[in-house]
Amino acid sequence: MKIADLLDEHHLKWFKGSDLLFGFLWGIFGSLLIIGNNTIANIILAMNIAFIIRKRIDYLNHAIAVSIIIITFLFYGIFNIILFLIFYSIFLLFGGLKDYVDDILKKRKSFLFKINESMLYYPAPTLLYSLIYGDWIIFFVFLSYTLSYNLTKYYAMKQGYK
Repeated sequence: MKIADLLDEHHLKWFKGSDLLFGFLWGIFGSLLIIGNNTIANIILAMNIAFIIRKRIDYLNHAIAVSIIIITFLFYGIFNIILFLIFYSIFLLFGGLKDYVDDILKKRKSFLFKINESMLYYPAPTLLYSLIYGDWIIFFVFLSYTLSYNLTKYYAMKQGYK
């Protein structure tokens, strides 16, 4: 996902069409998670709808990915309104806070920025869910997502992409 972002917003250049390829890959891998586990499906749907509301789906490759994910959910997911609304609210609230600190305040050195920039609002609530229900794949999926996203972002910043 972060590579798709880097190819658009941060002007990373790999090869012609790489931005679209990574949009499709993001959508396909997200769809595989949806097909594999209905709880993950509802949480990923909540994350993607929150992305749309937060106006983070701002390039064609982002739209391709989210479209693939939502269409896959419509065919394979079973909507759990309570689960969806809980995670949607968390992702919208804390994601919106991250957007506000980053885009409006631009206080990149503040403690709030550093905590929120790491996107702990993905693995933390899924950890709580996993502790309560014993469904640990949920936590590991979102921990893996957060770690890989942040490591890609960190490596890109080291290479000069901000």
